[in-house]
Amino acid sequence: MLPSFLLSLREGLEAALIIGIVIGVLHKIQRPDLKTFVWGGSVSAIILSIAAAVLLIKLGAELEGTAEEIFEGIAMLLAAGILTWMIFWMRAHTDTLKTDLEANVRQATLRSGMGAIFLSAFLSVVREGLILDCGSNDI
Repeated sequence: MLPSFLLSLREGLEAALIIGIVIGVLHKIQRPDLKTFVWGGSVSAIILSIAAAVLLIKLGAELEGTAEEIFEGIAMLLAAGILTWMIFWMRAHTDTLKTDLEANVRQATLRSGMGAIFLSAFLSVVREGLILDCGSNDI
């Protein structure tokens, strides 16, 4: 129970941090009209993450014995692999993560605006949601 809670807390904080930075940049560059697309991307990602969790739970519930163990093992290895990759990636990009994200948001608003902002929020949240789905012990 505690590991699932800590994983959920960590992934939720990461998603909130990224969304907060994007909204902050939009506020700085005086483009509050694009906040709707940030929230739309976030909500869409949450819905997709919930649907993926339900699908994984149903799939896992149908399996028994060795098949269930293999399914759980693959899900756990996938989650561990993604988390490990993210730790190394974030460690390598810690110094420039915020400035890079801000620059990318500024550039996105100049080029394509709505779609890029929506996709940025969507991918940030769905990545965390899918990591959470795969790492949950309840599957």
